[in-house]
Amino acid sequence: MKRLILWTLLLTSFPASVNAQPDITIENCKESLSYLASDELEGRGSGTAGNRKAAEFISEKFKSYGLETTLQPFRYSQIVRLWLFGRRRMVVETSNVVGILKGATDRHIVIGAHFDHLGIKRGKIYNGADDNASGTTGLLELAEALAAPKIIRDYTIVFIAFSGEELGLLGSQHYVNNPVFPLSKCDLMINLDMVGRLRGTTLTAQGGNLSRSQRALVHKLDDDYPFTVRITAAGNRSDHAPFNWRGVPVLFFHTGTHPQYHEPTDDEHLINYEGLVQISKFTLDLTRKMIE
Repeated sequence: MKRLILWTLLLTSFPASVNAQPDITIENCKESLSYLASDELEGRGSGTAGNRKAAEFISEKFKSYGLETTLQPFRYSQIVRLWLFGRRRMVVETSNVVGILKGATDRHIVIGAHFDHLGIKRGKIYNGADDNASGTTGLLELAEALAAPKIIRDYTIVFIAFSGEELGLLGSQHYVNNPVFPLSKCDLMINLDMVGRLRGTTLTAQGGNLSRSQRALVHKLDDDYPFTVRITAAGNRSDHAPFNWRGVPVLFFHTGTHPQYHEPTDDEHLINYEGLVQISKFTLDLTRKMIE
């Protein structure tokens, strides 16, 4: 009898303590997104104090999940107007945030989202809740979920929060010129940009260089979700593009533009959190199937 009780205790307590994995929830998403889209970060404009605060927040999150975390700094120059006819070139520094979940090989998947936005313009803060605090939140949720099982897989996963996207894909361009692992060993780059305003039953995914099996997997997995994934040709307006140009298979998830796009009214209260959770979970399932 004592032996039976002991085994019962082991069976009920062991999985909960060892195999428990964090779930992607509205509450968790709201916690990260509401901070990233807050006035405190002043629109996260590249090279600003708010952008650096966002990078520090993401970096600390990555570290807390057990990822190998580093900042990937880069510079860009811009012309600023000083007075009516005066202009000056300024050099601005900003950084990508890279978190690595190391596997047994250098074959890898990249999951990325840009965290920069437009900053302050004409005295108004452009908080960029959908663009792209939503994608950055999804990135953080995926990093936590995928890092939780403390096992060594064959695949490595590289999580990248890009800066400089709004200035012309500068962060992703910098990464593909300075990759952590050879791009020839990257089997898929998933880009989350503006995934906070899901409407209807269709989720758009721009795809490039995808294999037939990758496309089939996407369409198989969406059977378990309240949306159908429609794959269109990959465009050039977000951070998947530099990877696509190098021949890396890419999937860019987004929920479309809206009247608040690139306006100071793109605020947190307009986010469809249930949709964000579902897109993040779909991306999680897709990634897990790719690395099995």
